[in-house]
Amino acid sequence: MGEVLVSGGSLTAGRISSLSVELIGLGTRTIDRDTALQWLREGHSFLPVRAGQRLSALQLVEVADGDWSIRTDNKAVPEDALPPL
Repeated sequence: MGEVLVSGGSLTAGRISSLSVELIGLGTRTIDRDTALQWLREGHSFLPVRAGQRLSALQLVEVADGDWSIRTDNKAVPEDALPPL
């Protein structure tokens, strides 16, 4: 398990389409939602970063059988949410 720093992202139709992430020591890369979901399920911590400050971690929130959202507020709504980065 590792820390994944999130420096940006984009939403399409209420779902994350891409995240700009940094794995400490490995540099920045862009991942898609499926990869983010997989990494979160594997136990990696996704920590949004704004102006050098770490914000509340992104979490998986189950909204229905087999449907998950990625959010910081734990609201069970079928829509991803990112803090302003």
